Amino acid sequence: MPLPKLTPLQSRLAASFAASLILITDYIWCSNPYFAYAADGIGSIDSEDHNHRLSFELYAQTEAAELSDWHNGEESETYEPIFAGLDRSIIGRAPDGIEDLPNNTPGKLNIHPGETQYWTVSNATLWGTLSSHMPGLRSSMRGKREDGRIRGDAEGIWDDLGDAYADRDWPMDLQRRQNTAANQRTLYITLNTCLQPVSNVTGKGSAPPQLQLYISQSPNNQKPGPGAAESGRQSFVIADGGFASIPVNATADIYIGVEAPTAPGFTDHYNYELAASIDAPYHSFNSSDSNLHLIDSDTNSALLITSDLTNTEPDDPVYKKWFSSPPPFIIFAHNQNDTAILGLHNSFCGLKNKAQIAAFKDGSNTHNVEVGITTNRGLGNKPKEQFYITSLNGSSAYYGFLAVQGNSTAEGAGVVGGGGKLWKPTNFETKSDGNCQVIFNLTFCSEVAYAVPSNPRTFPNSTDLKRLYDDNALALYKNFSYSLQQIACDTTSSARYSLARDCADCAHAYKQWLCAVAIPRCHDFSSDLPFLQPRNIAQEFINKTTLDPMRTEANSTNMAAMYANRSRNALIDTKVRPGPYKEVLPCRDLCYSLVQSCPAALGFACPSERMGLNRSYGVRGPSGSITCSFLGAAYYQNAATTAGTLGLSYIATATISALWLLLR
Repeated sequence: MPLPKLTPLQSRLAASFAASLILITDYIWCSNPYFAYAADGIGSIDSEDHNHRLSFELYAQTEAAELSDWHNGEESETYEPIFAGLDRSIIGRAPDGIEDLPNNTPGKLNIHPGETQYWTVSNATLWGTLSSHMPGLRSSMRGKREDGRIRGDAEGIWDDLGDAYADRDWPMDLQRRQNTAANQRTLYITLNTCLQPVSNVTGKGSAPPQLQLYISQSPNNQKPGPGAAESGRQSFVIADGGFASIPVNATADIYIGVEAPTAPGFTDHYNYELAASIDAPYHSFNSSDSNLHLIDSDTNSALLITSDLTNTEPDDPVYKKWFSSPPPFIIFAHNQNDTAILGLHNSFCGLKNKAQIAAFKDGSNTHNVEVGITTNRGLGNKPKEQFYITSLNGSSAYYGFLAVQGNSTAEGAGVVGGGGKLWKPTNFETKSDGNCQVIFNLTFCSEVAYAVPSNPRTFPNSTDLKRLYDDNALALYKNFSYSLQQIACDTTSSARYSLARDCADCAHAYKQWLCAVAIPRCHDFSSDLPFLQPRNIAQEFINKTTLDPMRTEANSTNMAAMYANRSRNALIDTKVRPGPYKEVLPCRDLCYSLVQSCPAALGFACPSERMGLNRSYGVRGPSGSITCSFLGAAYYQNAATTAGTLGLSYIATATISALWLLLR
């Protein structure tokens, strides 16, 4: 069959089209000298995500000179082609002496001073499937927005769980994605020092040198460290307190070196935990906040609380969930005179091994810590976790570390954030005189949580001491309630005693005031803090000694003054008999608010300065300090805020008789 005859125009078009095809083919062939056809390599990519493409780009951080040599045919003898998304098995295994580090699976090794150990995160691990959920996030407890997404910054302390929980603004039914370039993925490399060499000199308060973490992304430097030939192609960080972290935007294999510097004067080895995660840091440390606040202490115990766990309201399911779930946080405590944790104080596993008190299952002296979720106390009356630590030494300074074991619901290999989270320490001190006792969780005065005048001989059981104070306050409140019943509370607005306050406000305010003044906050008599008021100075100390007449407090004026030679109310002197102590006076604004909440018919009034105001009430000090007593107070919890904006100006009212009975 003869071929069709083309017109001159059709002949020219056909020739042009054929020439174009030849040019395009030559261009593609020249600009892409290496093609990869490896169907088996696709298995390392998430099978549910069809948006991934095989990348044929060379290693992202290869030097320009090396690229030039490679294009000129001068390929390095050590060059190893790497393709994003392809398993290492296609191109070979890591050299001997390099350990593989899987995703969220820590490597744990001993290392001697002067030694360097090597690890690698394979290309397959880097481009593996991201975790579909984070079991420790507790999203169901944090609430949802109207669009179904997880709530953000208003959700209390959970927002401060660090980088491990930073990507919280994504729908829970979708897999978390990383916000990096298409050919890069963020790899979180973290290290915790668990053990370290000990000093050869007994009692020496110094730590050995910190471990150093080296990172290389170059196939020419697969053993990064202080002696690496290609040291210009590596980065490093020195651990701080046993913690190190390096996030890396990676395209392929990552090489890691862990160096233990020489440690003259120290014996034994280091032990460390190294982890890599494509999801979030396996270990976390917050160096900016402690999120742990001292409420008060006595000679042998201390009471501490966390920041708010949620900002939701009491009728919110998230709020309620906190009280039906196990407490998420743990605490470490350690005497500051003991140097065992020095150099390990930012490491979860370091504190787990060395802290004197570690409040978790099978931890050191766990029985000395009582843990629970509390509310109705402190700023905002939101849920907080509470720690009551006992068996402490008197007159001692301690570190308190808030921590999460794993991600609070699971820990260890295979768990995102499974290495734990640690916050910077809170410092607190115990008292010395032995006649102040921390009480909390009272039935009536439920917001009382601080040290009160005590005597271990008359009240060796704190439960009996709590009951004494609480029952006395309840009895006084009942007398007040009878007076309040005489006021026309349920009436028209024109007949009410105030358009701004009602009887419910009066009753609440009276209870706040009553608990603050009937249960005084106690401090050591030996303390020289200027805002403290000496009490009971004419009595014997609990050790049967008497006040040194040379002390300033023993002057004749004080010895004769009612405010100094006896307690705030007679019950303390007759039943408790604490001996001399000093009181943190109730805040003056409690009394000033007194006349604002209750009807004038009850005749409430506060003492004037000439009639003992300064001996009966204190003044709020700088943010964070406690220079006067109010219910829910915690040291440095209300820093950088004012009482007015925090709802802490509890309005207090009382009958004149009760006022002067308790404030003498």
